[in-house]
Amino acid sequence: MTRRVKIAAVSYRLAGQSTARQDRIDQAFAYVEAAALDGPDLVLLPELCETLSQEFQQVRQIKDHAARLQAVLEFAETEDGPILSRTAEAAARHRVIVVNNTLVRDGDRCHNQATFVGRDGEIVGRYRKVQPTEGEYEDMGITPGDDLRPIEVEGVRYGVMICNDQAFPEICQIYMLQGVDVLLHPTQAAGPTETIRSELLRTRAHDSSCYLAVSGFCGAEKLAWSDRESRATIYDYNGYAVADSGHREGHVMAELGLDEARWTSWCRDKDHRQTILRQARADLYGRYYLSLAEKKENMVDPEPD
Repeated sequence: MTRRVKIAAVSYRLAGQSTARQDRIDQAFAYVEAAALDGPDLVLLPELCETLSQEFQQVRQIKDHAARLQAVLEFAETEDGPILSRTAEAAARHRVIVVNNTLVRDGDRCHNQATFVGRDGEIVGRYRKVQPTEGEYEDMGITPGDDLRPIEVEGVRYGVMICNDQAFPEICQIYMLQGVDVLLHPTQAAGPTETIRSELLRTRAHDSSCYLAVSGFCGAEKLAWSDRESRATIYDYNGYAVADSGHREGHVMAELGLDEARWTSWCRDKDHRQTILRQARADLYGRYYLSLAEKKENMVDPEPD
């Protein structure tokens, strides 16, 4: 039986909306409610909508470094906190998978985390951003994740890359080598220009021969880190957009055939995914990466063996 999955990706509007934290959260769930009416299997929300709030801007303005890190930790919620509890309620009520990207507190650490909540309201997977920006890591104390294993839900293998993760093509390549079906990309980013960003994401989808769903923000305002427009888009494995919100708010949805042959213009008689899986010299790249990792400066300390 051919596997198919319906993905809805949210385009979250910033301009002209309330900037209070709770209103930001309420707005996100309004998009979930609207998307659920179209019958998707999964709804993807953008990156950290709760941080685009007056309250988080006050946290960012704290001058004392230690005090700021503590304030970020207190701003974040645990997995049983209000945001993910509400995510669980919505997922169970609509019988839909919801992927919500929020600041999550785990003990004395804070993570930029995409949490998968299943149709029964239970957490079925989590991904923690492995490539935080310097501002996240050094100024806000966000602890990087260290896990790039696929998250399998209902027979579909998902890989997640959050915002700045997209700048590192190795992430998508590692997912591809593990047979991921769909890449999910919640983000706040909109640059360096919208055109360049769109081409970059198309390339990520094609290079890994994966579908790629992007959820972002539209509408410029000063509270956002950038005043450039973003959008919600779903790309196929050739890098073509099969659904695109433009600069409109709401959601886009596409039904993806996961087992269809993945033809490309230069790989017409063989499946592109299988071809690049066979060709990829992971052993060669691995040797070079291990050698280079020992010599380069690292923002994040290497994980112990």
